Amino acid sequence: MATGDRRVVFWDFDGTLAVREGMWSAAVADALRSVDATIAVDPELVRPHLRSGFPWHEPEVMTSPPPSADAWTARLAPVFTRALSAQGVPEDVASAASARVLDEYYRHEPWRVVDGATEALRLVADAGYDNVILSNHGPGLPTLVDALGLSPLITLTITSAAVGIEKPNPLLFTHALRVTDAGADTWMVGDNPVADVEGAQRAGIRALLADGIYPDSRGLTVLQAARHIAAAAS
Repeated sequence: MATGDRRVVFWDFDGTLAVREGMWSAAVADALRSVDATIAVDPELVRPHLRSGFPWHEPEVMTSPPPSADAWTARLAPVFTRALSAQGVPEDVASAASARVLDEYYRHEPWRVVDGATEALRLVADAGYDNVILSNHGPGLPTLVDALGLSPLITLTITSAAVGIEKPNPLLFTHALRVTDAGADTWMVGDNPVADVEGAQRAGIRALLADGIYPDSRGLTVLQAARHIAAAAS
């Protein structure tokens, strides 16, 4: 429950504020290409092998935050290696590519800010809210947020990797409420109906579903969500 006095809007990142074409499966293919340009894999064939193994696939499990980005990468390397090996990539090449996946994923060039996202962040900031990113993400997210030019509008970026808890686990939302000194006038905006909306509501946070990459995330645009929040505050 909120116990502070600050107005806060928590924003999901992937699919809500920004998108990367192909997401993790494309990053795996890009990493392979960077190691051996003569070998290519279809990201769509890689995708089924990435449906398990990430920390957010087991949100009920809490872990100790890794001491470094390299340590977080090491936890996921076997997942990427298996995905590439399943496509016939030699083990040594798959292992080398796996070590580069996070660098590829957080390379800012494949990303684009969602239409209306910058205006939405500015609108709620003008209405007196702190914009806080709360995302199931690796340790590279704050650097990516900065590279995309969003940092001036963001008070804080909270990643599950840094906390060791994944959405929709309500403990991550409780942590976010505490470190931001959030009060009762707090919202969550995200495109995942379970991780973002249900998770936030279980922690006593009002939530709005945004349009996104999930088939059942047909909600508001981020700008519509921002206008709703700003109107409710006035």
